[in-house]
Amino acid sequence: MKFRIQASTFALFSALILFVSSCQDTPKPPRGYDNLGLDAGTLSEVNPTDFVVLPVENATGRDVPVDELRVGFHAGLVRLRYSPLALDYVDANRPVEASYAPGQLSEEAALKVVITGWDDSRWATHSRLIIDAEVHVLDGVTGASIWGGHVTRRVDVVKDLPRSALNRTLLSRALDEFVGDVLASLPPRDPRR
Repeated sequence: MKFRIQASTFALFSALILFVSSCQDTPKPPRGYDNLGLDAGTLSEVNPTDFVVLPVENATGRDVPVDELRVGFHAGLVRLRYSPLALDYVDANRPVEASYAPGQLSEEAALKVVITGWDDSRWATHSRLIIDAEVHVLDGVTGASIWGGHVTRRVDVVKDLPRSALNRTLLSRALDEFVGDVLASLPPRDPRR
């Protein structure tokens, strides 16, 4: 009788362990794994150091914080060991957009971002944005895209910040998350080359 109690207790304990282990969170995939439209291209082969971050273009007809996005992409490149030229320097020395040719500021690459979709219909209720963009790294010599493509990101920030947070704080957080998710697919610069 004692053996049966121990065996059934062991079986119950084993079932409990299996149940608890199956309820645990699955590991999160790496950030940027779902940027399927971004092509790796030849960026790693070129391994540029100096970047120009061009002004972010707004092709939506909506009010999009393009300056904040540009600053975010600039900071993101620094985190990935690239050396983007100071935005003030670029703006003071770069000719107008129509006549700009990569390499005019002795940069090895240029980051071009065009916002093609900006859905903020759920921003007021859920702090959710859906952003579509064309993001490309252009070679500083040929002007050809060496990395990039189309990306669509849904950004939900309400889970990270309290609802009482200021709308501007929430928007800054959403833009940071968007930029981080996009640049997560950009290979970091290899400093040994």
